[in-house]
Amino acid sequence: MSTFVLPPLIKLRFPTDTIGEDYYREETSVSSSAEITETNSSLSSWTCPGVLTSTEITSTAYADTKVQQPPLTSATAYAFQDTKIPDLGSATKIINYVDGRSSFSSLMQLQELIYDARSTFTEYLYAVDEVQQSTKSGMISSYETQRRAMKTLQLVFKGILTFSISGTRSYLRSSTVYSSSVTSSSSYELQGSGYTVQGELSSEQVYRLQNIAERLNSTGCLGDCIEAYKISRKSAVDARFLRFGFGKWSIDDLQGLDSEEFTANIRLWIQTARKFYNSFFPGERQYYEQIFGGVSSVTYDNCFLPIVKEVAIELNNFANAVSSIASFQKLFAVLDLYKALSVLIPEIRNMFSTKLSAYISQGAIKTIENLATLVRQLFSSFEDTVLNERLNTLTRDGSIHSLTKYAMNYVTSISQYEELLKSIILSGPIESVGYQLDEQSLEDSGKSPLQLHLIWIMISLRINLEGKSRCHEHSSLRYVFIMNNVNYVIKTIIGSPELLELIGKEYVLKLSKDVIQATHFYSSSMWPRLLYCLRDPRLSNKFTFYDKLSKDSLKDRFKAFNTTFEEVCQTTSFVLDIQLRDQLHKFILRKLLPAYKCFLEKYGSHTLSKRYKEKYIKYSPEDLDYAFRTLTNDNGFSVEC
Repeated sequence: MSTFVLPPLIKLRFPTDTIGEDYYREETSVSSSAEITETNSSLSSWTCPGVLTSTEITSTAYADTKVQQPPLTSATAYAFQDTKIPDLGSATKIINYVDGRSSFSSLMQLQELIYDARSTFTEYLYAVDEVQQSTKSGMISSYETQRRAMKTLQLVFKGILTFSISGTRSYLRSSTVYSSSVTSSSSYELQGSGYTVQGELSSEQVYRLQNIAERLNSTGCLGDCIEAYKISRKSAVDARFLRFGFGKWSIDDLQGLDSEEFTANIRLWIQTARKFYNSFFPGERQYYEQIFGGVSSVTYDNCFLPIVKEVAIELNNFANAVSSIASFQKLFAVLDLYKALSVLIPEIRNMFSTKLSAYISQGAIKTIENLATLVRQLFSSFEDTVLNERLNTLTRDGSIHSLTKYAMNYVTSISQYEELLKSIILSGPIESVGYQLDEQSLEDSGKSPLQLHLIWIMISLRINLEGKSRCHEHSSLRYVFIMNNVNYVIKTIIGSPELLELIGKEYVLKLSKDVIQATHFYSSSMWPRLLYCLRDPRLSNKFTFYDKLSKDSLKDRFKAFNTTFEEVCQTTSFVLDIQLRDQLHKFILRKLLPAYKCFLEKYGSHTLSKRYKEKYIKYSPEDLDYAFRTLTNDNGFSVEC
């Protein structure tokens, strides 16, 4: 059927005495008279159950038989409390005027019933109620008028639905009242009383739809409108879902996303699901209940459920697909999804509680269980990685390893989900690390399973770091590596009150002892090298009378001391923590200074000439402390870790 464009509307009042074209003014021409004729022809041929055609009316009149119509509901009675229609004749004129005595006028009046002030719509309802009342009384002449009224109300019902979707006044495409094209604009449209987002029904539109549905139902003419309602509202729901940009996702699609993209899609799902379950779905249910609340043939299952189920299933499918991922790097996005879905479960249960819709809520509950299982699997995968990661690419300065940084960032994030994880992690670690002393920390029965798992991760990290330290060629760098990495672990724990509470001060104290032990081993490996250079040079020469050889040996000792001292200072500078480095400085100098002073006093002044003394004695006892501080702080490693 052809489509035509209506002229601008001119506000009219329905006539009660005269029917004619004097009551409107044409400002623009209709596209073609043939289109109008085609529309009127279509309207005239329309029938609905329970309303007699003109032929049936004639036959019934000759048979002198009264046809019983369904009684008007109590809600209809309000129209007669303050009726503006004085008699049946006036009501018939109003209905006939809209229906088609003048094509152009009737189209304008139909648009007024859809768009304009309630007074026009209410006046028409008064006329319909008057006609229905007379039909109920058995007045045969009212049947044809009632048929015309029901046909008009159907068009108005569908027109309101179309206007709520398109937001434009281009309705009346004959009997085809639903357009499948839905605009994606998020602009606001003026609909009835007040502003509503495009796709929503305003309170005025709901009022009109409810009143029309009531009258159509009383004559058995509501069927087509129910289908039109479901198509229109489903279109609105689907369009809103598409506006969120949330497509269909398979397990393979999700597996292929990196952590950042995966997290972004989880956040989009959370935003979408919250909006639909907290706003859109309840809104659609309220529309259905308000419009069809008094219609027994329209139920939750055959009206509301078809409108929303596809979006609900799509939301469920994504969440369920997430439960099959395998990367522990996506744990926190999964936890966000789990938390959001857990909060929504009561709404989902309430929204889908009937026998035909329960599979949706049951699917969401099953997804929650699957996500909890996934969280435990990802948690275990991370633990295994911390213990068994074998990347031995180390820097020359014993700095903080990438595993240490990643693991501590990860457990810090875990502490932010403490309450949620306590409800998911229900048992402690079962794998043994093989270190009895460390595993004693896991035997504290007062700790939760989550706390025990975090301590287990710390133990695993410490064991892994110990293995990586052996990759350093020099023992001094091994101890620097342990000091830097374990000290970083301690500072990270202390810097997070939540993490400190979970791991406990007792285990932090144990880690501190590890650092102290590494400090002691480092000092013990460094100062003997310096003292070795200060041993008595005569011990290296059996012939003490050979004075020239003793002087050469002494020169070598001073040269060796200078070189070794600067190497010790450089290695000590690799210790990142300033306080720890200062402790090493004090410990080494406390051992070194007395020996150096003694050696210098014994051999520096008497054995070497003034020329050689200035060349080989690079540091005086007074300068040794300053030189140590300068050399350890000027290598670019003086920032606290």
